[in-house]
Amino acid sequence: MEDAPLPIIDIPKEVIKESFEIKQKEKNYKFNINLINNEIILNILDENDSMKEYENKLTFDELKNIHKIFLTLSSYKDFIDFINAMIENKKIMIKENKENQITIEFIVEYLFKQNIIKFELNQKKMNYELSIQDLYQKFSNLEISYKKVIEENKNIREECNKIKEENKLLKQEYQNFKNEMEKRFKIMENENKNSINRTNNLELKINSSNKNLNSIKKNNISLSIDSTIIEKNEFDMIYSAIKERMNKEIKEIKKLYQASKDGDDSETFHKLCDNIPNTLVLYKSEGNRRFGGFASQCWKSNSYSIEDKNCFLFSLDKKKIYCSKNNYIRICNNGYDGPSFAKDIFYIINIKSNALTEETLRTTELKHNDIFDGDEYALSECGSFGYACLKEYEVFQIIFE
Repeated sequence: MEDAPLPIIDIPKEVIKESFEIKQKEKNYKFNINLINNEIILNILDENDSMKEYENKLTFDELKNIHKIFLTLSSYKDFIDFINAMIENKKIMIKENKENQITIEFIVEYLFKQNIIKFELNQKKMNYELSIQDLYQKFSNLEISYKKVIEENKNIREECNKIKEENKLLKQEYQNFKNEMEKRFKIMENENKNSINRTNNLELKINSSNKNLNSIKKNNISLSIDSTIIEKNEFDMIYSAIKERMNKEIKEIKKLYQASKDGDDSETFHKLCDNIPNTLVLYKSEGNRRFGGFASQCWKSNSYSIEDKNCFLFSLDKKKIYCSKNNYIRICNNGYDGPSFAKDIFYIINIKSNALTEETLRTTELKHNDIFDGDEYALSECGSFGYACLKEYEVFQIIFE
């Protein structure tokens, strides 16, 4: 059977230009795409260093050979839409590999797997004469600004001298007022000494009562958890972490989903747990490792991850809480996956459908030192499950007062 013919790409005759702004850590890049006849020109300009500009040229035929996903393109606009989607979803990474080379990486989902598409760009030779002229003009503008600042500072100095004189008078008035108030305070202190002692004793009793009440609440909530994974006395660590991040008292914990009872397919999970905020997920692996995560954002069935500033992970076996020291942990919303967590674009805990019957669990804590801080086997037995089965996983809703 003959292969289906490749789509014919509609190539406009005129020159077309598109530009995108990309912010990556402390660097700002300008990503330009020019189309001239059958040639695509990819251009990256380092806006922090105008002397660094990188470029690569390729034809549409060469583009189709880079990855099969480009075989579906039927027009130049399709390629621009693809680039725009990658940037909006933060699935683009710019890496400076060598002294004179830079790499653009796109993270794409193709046939239900993550693929990395790379374009390598070489540094262009700069017109140093024009660069020097540009620098000279900038320095000239700085000199004009500097003269203005000097003139403004003269006026500021004069105003400061006036303020200093006024402050001397205010300082003397304040000292006189302070002396008078100290005399009055000593008289009041002697008169109210007994009253203060009684108030302090009362506050101690109230604080003691509040601590006892909070302890009773915490114990009642721990005893009410209907779980086959967590022990009753293990919830205190999670209770404290949730309260610290949400700054609210927990009223109730409601069980939403249990894979072994409700079905371990992703459709059932999303049906029972989508659009509900403040959920706690507990996992138990084949090797009896117990771990989980808290998400304040809602689970959904779309294909976008959500940044969650209150999100954290934990290990029940190690009795530790794990959270990001730099950016926030993300919850991964995908109708084909169970409750999964990620940092930037890389999974930490990935649960595919049929998690109890197929090898669809993967953890990658070894890649996330800013979260696990050298705790190499935080979740799995050997730092990564690769893909394995779960024994059980459960989802609970945290209800606040």
